[in-house]
Amino acid sequence: MKSFNIRSICLGGNDVEEVFDVECDNMHCIATVTSNAARLMDSVGYLCQLVSNPNTGARLRVSMDMIWDKPVDDAVAELDPPVTLQFCYEHFCGIYHVNPADNFPASSLKNFLNHDNIDFFGFEMNYKVQYLRRAHDLVVKNWFDIPSEARLSNPERFGDKVDLSLQEMVSMDFSREVFKGY
Repeated sequence: MKSFNIRSICLGGNDVEEVFDVECDNMHCIATVTSNAARLMDSVGYLCQLVSNPNTGARLRVSMDMIWDKPVDDAVAELDPPVTLQFCYEHFCGIYHVNPADNFPASSLKNFLNHDNIDFFGFEMNYKVQYLRRAHDLVVKNWFDIPSEARLSNPERFGDKVDLSLQEMVSMDFSREVFKGY
């Protein structure tokens, strides 16, 4: 099976932030990697401004991921915070390193995750939403698990496959392989 053509170039950075130009086949985005909570707050604030007028009916669809440094189950999610948070919208991706572990940016995320006009999409979303609620009293108001939505929208294709992984869905849709590190 053919792999994706992925390329990444560091555009610059400093002690708390690096910016990358990332291309996967013909898809392009700018990824900002930071451990600075103020920079995360700036990015979250920018996304909230895009839907600041509720009368327009505009909605943001943001992909969300949280990555732990070990396999995640209820016990791990109960005790250990994720090592990275990732929010992507269109051609922008913000990656926040939770370092040190007690530096989880709960106050920066509260209004963002609970925004009426922002929908969060991802894989294994239940673990992530439950972790945020239990560990930080954060509510993700509008969230969708991609495999669950795929099964609902196309039951003939996805059938009774309960736990489709990102790799399985990419393989089914693109006949290509993708590898995601933990």
